[in-house]
Amino acid sequence: MQKNGSVYKVERLTFFDSASFTRNYLFECYQSHSYDDASSMSYQNCYRFMYQLQHGCLYLAQAQIAPFAIKPMLLFYGLSQLIKSCVLSVDPYYPENAAVLAHGITTRKRKKQGYSFLDDEVKEQRNGLYPHMIKKLFHMEHSENKYTMKVLLKQLPDMHACFAFLVNEEPFMKGKWAATDRMVFEPILLDLYHMTASRFQQYALEQMRKLVPKTQAITVVETKQQVEIRFANAQAARNAAPPFHFDKDGSPLIHRLKANHLPLPELAIYYLVLYNLSMICRYETEWWGERIHTMDCDEIPFIKQFLETVQARTKKLVECQLFQYLTLLLRSSPLLLPAHNKKDTSSGVLLLPGNVLAPGLFPTGKWGMKLFQDVFHVVLRK
Repeated sequence: MQKNGSVYKVERLTFFDSASFTRNYLFECYQSHSYDDASSMSYQNCYRFMYQLQHGCLYLAQAQIAPFAIKPMLLFYGLSQLIKSCVLSVDPYYPENAAVLAHGITTRKRKKQGYSFLDDEVKEQRNGLYPHMIKKLFHMEHSENKYTMKVLLKQLPDMHACFAFLVNEEPFMKGKWAATDRMVFEPILLDLYHMTASRFQQYALEQMRKLVPKTQAITVVETKQQVEIRFANAQAARNAAPPFHFDKDGSPLIHRLKANHLPLPELAIYYLVLYNLSMICRYETEWWGERIHTMDCDEIPFIKQFLETVQARTKKLVECQLFQYLTLLLRSSPLLLPAHNKKDTSSGVLLLPGNVLAPGLFPTGKWGMKLFQDVFHVVLRK
């Protein structure tokens, strides 16, 4: 555990270094998805899940120290392994056939003269890991769309500065918090979207529910000074799905232009862009090498910033995906209880809120409680 102010950060992916924990985790996942053979499949998939997760993390670790020229390839392989682990947690029969073993996307095989990375495209395919991930993890149907690198990168707040300084575009409009459950934006937002407040309310909720189907209703109120978006509660506001985004300081963001928004999960965006970059660094070595060594290209800063973002966020996104129903939000008052026996033990134990066993992944049952008391070494506060 790492202490950060008054909050203890737990590296939850390391729990999967335990085979017994992994089997129990997979059993609960499969049971929550109503698979009849949850017990046998959790045993059968245990080590494959663990090895995929470990190999994915190893690729990411190597990418941290690897030369820039081969980072995209290592990050793509690492992300692919981690995504396969996530898929296996909800689909015990993956891969059910050879069709899902393909990448699931394609790009131009040969780059033409005057090639621009930002204008390059990737296209979704009918079969492969990408459409399977979209369906199983995010309950979305793929549509064999084409995406340019420019539009994909515009979905990431960390790329805003590159667009602003290098191509004189500002993808996002920055808002602020009026309260813990309310964000506000400039009144010009509705003009830019060509919408009334009620139409924008409908649009925003539709977009959020494409990624999070159970998103609670929101209310949009327009005044002369601002456009206010009211959420059901503070947690719903802080976890709002796109079209709402957040910068590193937690300030709310939204695209200035409706056309720039794509209803895609962040992991999917990483996969699409990394696939193209990995193909370039493997098969377009002349173009790739010239751009790296001559630096006569404004696109290299985009690529470097994107790779930094992927390295910084991938493990956290995967962790959130695997533990999406398992809340480890710790209260700030006292987190560690010194003790010497059952009433007073010498080793510290984590004190968690009583609602930590969120419904969904570990809804009920003896193991749900035993997981936290024996594996996590926690005391549940009623």
